Amino acid sequence: MSGRVTSIATQRVRSPAANFRRKVIMLSDLWPGLDLRHLAAFSAVAETRSFARAAEALGYSQPAVSQQVAALETIVGQRLLERSSGRSEATLTDAGEVLIGHVNALTARLAVARQDLADLACGDAGTLRVGAFQSALARILPDVLQRYHDARPAVRVESIETTTDHALLDELRRGTLDFAFALLPLDEQEFEYRVLVHDGFVLVSKPRGVASTPVDSLADLEGVPLILYRTCRSVGPLLAHLAAHLGEPRIVFRSDDNAAIKEMVRAGIGVAILPELWIELGGNEGLELVSLSGLIPPRVVVLAWRKDRQLTPAQQAFLDVATSGRPLRRLERLAG
Repeated sequence: MSGRVTSIATQRVRSPAANFRRKVIMLSDLWPGLDLRHLAAFSAVAETRSFARAAEALGYSQPAVSQQVAALETIVGQRLLERSSGRSEATLTDAGEVLIGHVNALTARLAVARQDLADLACGDAGTLRVGAFQSALARILPDVLQRYHDARPAVRVESIETTTDHALLDELRRGTLDFAFALLPLDEQEFEYRVLVHDGFVLVSKPRGVASTPVDSLADLEGVPLILYRTCRSVGPLLAHLAAHLGEPRIVFRSDDNAAIKEMVRAGIGVAILPELWIELGGNEGLELVSLSGLIPPRVVVLAWRKDRQLTPAQQAFLDVATSGRPLRRLERLAG
């Protein structure tokens, strides 16, 4: 009996190490012989659709790239690229399309890991990379930066500006940005975020135009010529909301240029529906502004980052400062 107890006790002590060894073996046996060089060559050919162009981009010879891709195909057991002697282009097979998605995700994850380690090494120094669309850059970021620099003077904040948040989200995915000011909705499998501002919409018209009197319901806008954004992600939900209440809205002009939109209003082309953040940038002389609060749901501005990022103390401090800021002035106060 005592021998049996000893055997069981010994087995329990050794179990964690045995489990660890099994995990290591499982990881190493996923694709024996797989090397990052195989994936780099495959990714380059998939990106350039040419073995010759991939070789030039990588600084390899073309036969070397071909060998790496052929080795990868042997390892995974499937053909990944179609090669034709009569064509200069290399095309992905169905298996190649599946694998390149995983390779791209792995590349982005490794880029994030490298950046996380670099940021950790910098500690309270280094650079923070923040992306912002124009109105967030002008109306939200300055106050955040002022307070953040007071708390972390050794950290340099580098801002990237775009017209909309599409490109910013792509940069977050690639790990080249730490944070981005963005709009909801976001893919919550990819991104974490904190809400900053509920940015209401405003009707902008010439004096004595449709906006001269309060807009009691969206029915007051039926048949009115509208000027809207072209690519801002807020325009999709806005159009859906207008269509649900008015039918097909009458859109006469679209642009992502705020100044151009306002000039079109001044020229009498139509009336614009713009977010409050844009209006608060100024340049509203000679225009009538009427809040659409309660009639159109606001767009929600957030600070977003990759869900798999391990935030450094400097990054966490930026998040804390950004989400504890003073509320923005409301349009009614500005108009008053």
